[in-house]
Amino acid sequence: MPTYEYRCSDCENDFELQAPVAEYEDGIDETCPACDSPNTTRRLGSVMISMGDRSSDAAPQGGCCTPGSGCC
Repeated sequence: MPTYEYRCSDCENDFELQAPVAEYEDGIDETCPACDSPNTTRRLGSVMISMGDRSSDAAPQGGCCTPGSGCC
């Protein structure tokens, strides 16, 4: 279940809410739990990215850093 991060603009409290995507899209209660203010802003949190099957020993493609040659 996704976690959504918020900051209260009134008391500067950071808090998290967990909700299914469908519930979030319908609208969740973003009221600050510390001061009950509705004046909150959603923050950008960490995101997990799947890189697919990483079982091969092949070197990653792209970028400019390669083993033995350093980075550009």
